[in-house]
Amino acid sequence: MQNFASELPFATDYFRQLANLSENFEASDKELYPLTFSEAVSRAAALVSQQSKQQRKVIFIGNGGSAAVASHQAIDYWRNGGFPSMAFNDGALLTCISNDFGYEQVFSKPIATFAQSGDIVFAISSSGKSANILAGATQAAKMGCYVITLSAFAPDNPLRQLGDLNFYVPTMAYGFAEITHLCICHCILDGLMKGSLPETDVERSVINDSKLFSESKQT
Repeated sequence: MQNFASELPFATDYFRQLANLSENFEASDKELYPLTFSEAVSRAAALVSQQSKQQRKVIFIGNGGSAAVASHQAIDYWRNGGFPSMAFNDGALLTCISNDFGYEQVFSKPIATFAQSGDIVFAISSSGKSANILAGATQAAKMGCYVITLSAFAPDNPLRQLGDLNFYVPTMAYGFAEITHLCICHCILDGLMKGSLPETDVERSVINDSKLFSESKQT
């Protein structure tokens, strides 16, 4: 029951909050320098575009609802976008790695085996504190992969500090975080498929940055 006549109905308020989040999430680069909404999405699209041309792949990791986002996007990126992509959500793999090495290593171990320098890893965690996602992102960076993080909850969560690009959704609600993370991933792919992303100026800067990034990984 509503306490005040001015209160919005739950459903109306819910989708209004979701719409606001989709327009007001925060993004930053590997130096934690703030990026605009459009610049961050375009940079991510540029990375996917340029690295796929170099025969590199896109890897998605996440737990629970974020695992569903990871599987969904891994399928969409290769089926709809034609970008080689994968997620490590097979039940036998998850139970094998967690049994033999501990659940904290359930993504870092496959990344150590299947990833190669220049791949892109989308690390998704609502809390930004999941130990296995942090370990996966760290392992990916050690191997010279580009890391794109998607997190929520506390603004200073540790995952947000680990990516070459970092998307942060200012919410404490799992549903809002997961839906917005999914929308960000879809926006990148849909923009690539339509030819609207990456934007030219951003693409040039990302290509230049990536050359420096690759050189730093080799030294």
